[in-house]
Amino acid sequence: MVTHTRTFIRLGFFSVLGIAFYYSHLFLGLVANDTVAMLMAVSFLLGTVPLPIIAVGNRKLFPNLEKRDMHLLGMGSMLLLMHNFLMTFLFVLILPGKGGF
Repeated sequence: MVTHTRTFIRLGFFSVLGIAFYYSHLFLGLVANDTVAMLMAVSFLLGTVPLPIIAVGNRKLFPNLEKRDMHLLGMGSMLLLMHNFLMTFLFVLILPGKGGF
């Protein structure tokens, strides 16, 4: 059970690092190469996908949390997944100079 909690927390940190990457690249131009930026965006998205699955599917993940807090944890991880999905969509299809459409 401890390994699931550690995995969840590590993936959560990885997803928050993804948010920092998205906004720093969007506003500051952190990565000059578009291909590297797209690959990083996709990797942050793939790292975020298991978060809601672990949070919703594993009720014993954090045993000290009440039912309301578990619900907030699940909804927060789903919102994090939705945000990373939309930012990856933006980075891969809309922002590159070649155009995705």
